[in-house]
Amino acid sequence: MSTDYSRSVRLGGLAAGVEETTLRERMEGILIHLTADGHLPAAAETLEVLVADLRRWPVRLSLGPGRGPGRLDDELIRRLVETATGIDPDRPLRIGEAQDKAQLHLHVGTAPPLGTAVAGAPDGHGVRLRHTGHPFPRLNAPGTGLGAVLTAAMLAGEAFKVVAGLPEGKFQVTPVVDFCPVLPGEQPGIVVAPLPALEQVLLGGGGAIGTGIALILDLLQVSGELTVVDREVFEKPNVTSYSIGTLADAAAGLPKVRLINARLRRIEVTPFHGTIQDSIEAIDAGTLPWPRIVLGGLDSVEARHDLQRLQADLTLDGSTGGPVGTTVALHEALPTGPCLRCYFKANHTGKSAEQRLHELTGLPLSRIARGQEPLTERDLESLDNQQRELVRQFLGRPVCGLINSAELTGRADDGFRPSAAFVAQQAACLVVGAWIARSTGLVSGPPRRIEYDTRFGPRPDEMIDHRLPTPGCVCKKDTARINFVRETRRTRR
Repeated sequence: MSTDYSRSVRLGGLAAGVEETTLRERMEGILIHLTADGHLPAAAETLEVLVADLRRWPVRLSLGPGRGPGRLDDELIRRLVETATGIDPDRPLRIGEAQDKAQLHLHVGTAPPLGTAVAGAPDGHGVRLRHTGHPFPRLNAPGTGLGAVLTAAMLAGEAFKVVAGLPEGKFQVTPVVDFCPVLPGEQPGIVVAPLPALEQVLLGGGGAIGTGIALILDLLQVSGELTVVDREVFEKPNVTSYSIGTLADAAAGLPKVRLINARLRRIEVTPFHGTIQDSIEAIDAGTLPWPRIVLGGLDSVEARHDLQRLQADLTLDGSTGGPVGTTVALHEALPTGPCLRCYFKANHTGKSAEQRLHELTGLPLSRIARGQEPLTERDLESLDNQQRELVRQFLGRPVCGLINSAELTGRADDGFRPSAAFVAQQAACLVVGAWIARSTGLVSGPPRRIEYDTRFGPRPDEMIDHRLPTPGCVCKKDTARINFVRETRRTRR
């Protein structure tokens, strides 16, 4: 099985305004060299995420192991090579190549060697990023798993500007970045220890953002209980856009909930392979616990509205989007407002994903509704020759996985914006940062909406606003019913 780079290349093509074939040729000619301070707290975790993020592009990668007390240990190097190979065995991570052959040199740590373009270091739950010529201050705290993922994602974001060849005006070089997703606007260095255990928490969506959330929770060594809801299986295009999962996982066709379950080693996961609506029915039937906190990583307005119908105490929704798919956002929602319906208006005129898939493939809507059943030769019988040729390549795959398939979305102007892992990880960092802030009392007050474009970087003075409920929204009109549903679910537990 070969690695499918279609989603990451498509994102780069959209951002750079060039044809995907042209961009792929450019990417394949670029070598990125990595170095790190081996003694820096969380350097290993940062490097592992960074190597994986960069390997999700068709570039060449090399790693300098370093010398002396800061040299990377052999076990870490072995894991890094294994990480890269799991994503693309045909593009291995080269060890020890001379950095002067590279078009870009990234460093994890505060003492970058000569020739480094950008260096980054986790500081507590946050990140400090410096371009050449800008020194690091003294770090306030050892880096955490959240700080490590954010640092790797933002270093990958800096690499993206170079690798994709973004034109002037389509990005911004910020020589100094200091950012903490737990307390945006404050200096990095916040550390909450010990972190609270997960209790009555649900993760809605096991896609790009959901796997990013899972990765962060794992690296933070969070414990507790978590329900994970997703109806799809892990497929080949997901390898280069999600934060966890290998080609072997895609070949096995693992349900995404099982993939996340395997990653969360310290958390007791209840995997629920179904839709959010299915999970609501299971909660009301008493077979699934009702969550008090929901972490969202969904990709449609309709699914977010379903997520709100869980009527949890607090919903923390992460999203990616914007003109080219590089904008990340957090939406904090409450059952009685502002809710996710206040943030995301229903589209009463647009066609549903199922309807678009029906029109594109000819598959009956009744067949599409049986989304978990793999396509078979029998499904081809009612199709015309063109439709049969299109659908045949998906035989053996469940229908639900076709809705966002890169092969199909490339044929339809449906506004699909694939998200690179480094983008989704920054959205996931906002979600987990908000969970830490809200569950520990570091942040109180009205719900927030936090948003920035990863091409330009976070601007805490401009990216945060407090959201009020929308007049006339269901959350205000049906307050009594919502409170009744919440009380019924609370007492059933």
